[in-house]
Amino acid sequence: MPDTAATVLFDYTARDGEGLRKKGQIAARDSAHATQKLRAEGLYPIEIAASKPKEPVAAKRSGKVGRLTQRQKVAVISRLAKLTGSQINLDRALSIMAEGDDGAISASAAALRMHMREGGGFMDGLRTHLGLEDAATLALVRGAEISGDLSEALATAAGILEQRLMLVRRIMTGLLYPGLLLVVALISVGLIMIAIIPQFRPLVEDRMDMIPVLGRAIFAISAALTAIWPLIVTALLFGGFALWLLHRRGKALPILSAATSRLPLVRDVIGRNQVMIVLHILGALLRREVILSEALRVVAETAPGGRVKGALKKVSSEVETGAALSTAFAGANIMPSAAVEMVRIGEETGDLSGMIERAAEEMREAADRDLERFLALFQPALIIIVGLLVGVSLYALFSAIVSVNSISF
Repeated sequence: MPDTAATVLFDYTARDGEGLRKKGQIAARDSAHATQKLRAEGLYPIEIAASKPKEPVAAKRSGKVGRLTQRQKVAVISRLAKLTGSQINLDRALSIMAEGDDGAISASAAALRMHMREGGGFMDGLRTHLGLEDAATLALVRGAEISGDLSEALATAAGILEQRLMLVRRIMTGLLYPGLLLVVALISVGLIMIAIIPQFRPLVEDRMDMIPVLGRAIFAISAALTAIWPLIVTALLFGGFALWLLHRRGKALPILSAATSRLPLVRDVIGRNQVMIVLHILGALLRREVILSEALRVVAETAPGGRVKGALKKVSSEVETGAALSTAFAGANIMPSAAVEMVRIGEETGDLSGMIERAAEEMREAADRDLERFLALFQPALIIIVGLLVGVSLYALFSAIVSVNSISF
C-alpha cells in the first residue's frame, strides 16, 4: 500500500561513508523513519530533530505586528492579488510574504496566515491583523468568498484603495511647493515684524498719530507679535510634532485633505473625485454580484463625511423604497447629467455595473483635467498673494519712515 501518512521536516546531522559531517533536512513520518531513510542514503545519523517553523524576519526583529500605514495596506492587498492570480493559494501567498524582509508587512502577513490556520476567516483577519476597515474592500472579499474569484476581487480592492491614495497625494503634492513658499514668506514677514520693525519704533513713538493708517497698523501688529512670538513658536513646534505622529500612523494625509477640502474651489475638485471613486466602487460591487441596496449601503459607509456622503445615504434610502437608481442620482445632484444618463442606459439594457464603471472612467478623466487646471491656477495665485503680503508689509514700514522724515523737516 502507498505511504499516505503525513510527513514533517527533520533537521539532521550525519556522517557519510568517508566520515565527513553533513547537515540538512529530510521529510519523514517520525525520527525512526528519518533514520531509516538516511541510512538508505549511506549516511549515519548523529542527531535528528524536528525542524522549527521559519520565523518571519519582521517578527524576529520586532517581536510584534506593527501598525500598517495606508500605503502598506494597499501593498498587502495588491501583492496578495498578484500571487493568488498566479494560481498560488492564499495560504502559500501569505507564507511567501511572511518570509520576506518587509517589516510590518511581513509580520502582518504571518499573523494573518496564523489566524486563518487557526480557523479564522480571511475577512476577519484583514480587520484584526491589517487594521483594514474599508467597507468596500471587505464587501468585495465577502463576495469573493462566495463566488471564489478572490484574486480578481483583491485586484479591484487594491485599485480602489490606490485611487483614493492617489487623489490625496496628488492634491498634497500639488500644494507642496506653494505651501513651502507660503511658510517661507510667513517666516520672512514674521522676522520683519519681530526683529526689524521694533528697531524703528523709537523714531515714530512720539508722532504715531501723524503717520499713515497702514503704517500704524503695521507697528501695532509688530508689537502684538513681539509679545506673543514665544507662544506661537511653541504652538508650531507642538503642531509639527503632532503632524509627524499622525504621519507615522498614516493619518496625516487624510486630515490635511479634509482641512483643505473646506476651501470652495478645493471642495469642488475633491467632490468630483469622490463621486468618481464612489461609482467605481459601486460598479465593482455590482460586478461581484452584490445586491444593489447592499452595494449602496457599502459606498455610503465608505464615502468620507460631507455632502457626498449625505447624498449617498439619501440615494440608498430612495432605492430601498423602490426608486430607480438613475432617478435617485438625478435628485441627489452629485454627478453630471451625462453620468446619470449612462446609469439609466445600464438599467434599461441590464448592464448596470458595466455602464456605471464606464461613467466612473469618464468622470475620472474629467476629474483629472479639473485637478490639473485647479493646481495650474492655484500655484501662481498663491505666489501673487505671498508677494503682496511681503510687499505691503515693506511698503507700510517705509511709508511710515518717510512720513516721519517729512515731518521732521
